[in-house]
Amino acid sequence: MIALKRRGISHATYLNACVILGLLAVAVITRASRIGDPAIHIDEQFYLLVADRMWHGALPYVDIWDRKPILLFLIYAALRPLSPDGIVAYQLGALLFATATAFMIFLIAQRFANLIGSCLAGVAYLLYLPVLSGVGGQSPVFYNLFMAIGAWEIIRAGEARDPAAVWRLGLRSMLWVGLAIQVKYTAAVEGAAFGLWLIVLLTRHKSAPTHIAACAAVWAAAALTPTLVAAGFYVLIGHGQEFWHANFISIFQKHEPDGFSSIGILRVSAAKLAALLPVMIPSIALLMRRQTMTASRPFLLLWMAFAVAEFFAIGNYYDHYALPLLVPAMLICAPALGTAIGGATGTALFMLFFVWATGFPAVDWRTFDESRISAMVEAARPYAARGCIYLNDGPMIVYLLTRSCLPTRYVFPSHLNDLAEASSTDATHNMAALLASRPSAIFVADRPRFPPRNLVTAAMLDASLARDYQLVATMPDVYSERQQILYVRNDLLPQRETQRSPDHLQSN
Repeated sequence: MIALKRRGISHATYLNACVILGLLAVAVITRASRIGDPAIHIDEQFYLLVADRMWHGALPYVDIWDRKPILLFLIYAALRPLSPDGIVAYQLGALLFATATAFMIFLIAQRFANLIGSCLAGVAYLLYLPVLSGVGGQSPVFYNLFMAIGAWEIIRAGEARDPAAVWRLGLRSMLWVGLAIQVKYTAAVEGAAFGLWLIVLLTRHKSAPTHIAACAAVWAAAALTPTLVAAGFYVLIGHGQEFWHANFISIFQKHEPDGFSSIGILRVSAAKLAALLPVMIPSIALLMRRQTMTASRPFLLLWMAFAVAEFFAIGNYYDHYALPLLVPAMLICAPALGTAIGGATGTALFMLFFVWATGFPAVDWRTFDESRISAMVEAARPYAARGCIYLNDGPMIVYLLTRSCLPTRYVFPSHLNDLAEASSTDATHNMAALLASRPSAIFVADRPRFPPRNLVTAAMLDASLARDYQLVATMPDVYSERQQILYVRNDLLPQRETQRSPDHLQSN
């Protein structure tokens, strides 16, 4: 320590550097086996595809349709040139975002827990991301960092001695919330918790109601600013209507059919979250008993409650929708993780769930995915050179790796296949337009992943395949229980062929 002082390095700086390196090591260990995997999740494949096409002039919502906010695509676009096909680049970017978020958890947790508990809370976050399909670049892996920084400002505001500091720190917090909202709009639910707590802090300082109202209005405006900037850009370039429909209208046009239930999906997600409760419940008791702490402990519980509401806001309950829960959850777990029993049992439990969910280290998902994607790319590449291929329900990374043009702006499979999306994407009209463009080759899965399926667009596709295409190959999908069937347009074949499955297209 004397040598550090001589070099002007404080103990806190040295400690933080050691913690960052430790968290980075954990992030590498938990994610390295998937770095380079081309098919971690279909969402990530789509984000990377959009980012790639943005570098070639495509405009989200206009040339490629989705309802995710623009900042998510801009993050992917910034990472895209950093590796040959962008796959390793976005995954390393996600690794660094996850590490930075874990470090912010460490910094915040020190207000509520000891050093060991704070460190283990950051480690637990990195262990739990892959459990909830966060081993790659799902949107919360990126925006959780923005929310964590915003929460750090809220905690500091809770320790401030005057309303002016609360106002200033609150403004910074809500700007970070605004950035998170432009990665995924549901972050606004957590942002509402932040805003409410800031109002509570002002009331504690006995601020006048008019002052509180003025501050709240400015904070809300700060959180909306990134979205207003994005909307203003699209209005200026003449595509405001497309932006408005994709970002705000289409979600209300999505309707699950009668009889549809997400309970089965919820059960799976709940099972993956089960390890949190045995640590969180005793930790809440520890958190609330420590009266000497000056930080805003109830804020964590408020944030957690709103994060749970965010998970239920979408309605599908997929496991990756629960990723935003992890930041407040691990902060709440920090006091228990700082005890001898809680630290040992909690960390062991989180590690057990990590191994259970990922198969680490026995299951080699990257090799599994690479072999199947390579077979599809090899089969499709000759036809991608002669027109647009179409993946009706398959891994969209094939578009990027074959450099195929896109046959429609609705390339995400569910947008034309899922019955719930029929109105929001005008699926019948757009499937007709897609088929009229005569894709050079079409991949069709032998088993749909999107029940209940849009039977109208499915029938249109089947009729076109029967009339204008020949089945030329069958190969394993990245979803191990399925096969991908490749159809090629009749006029591109030297002769009408019967079904074949060439050895060089098969994957073991």
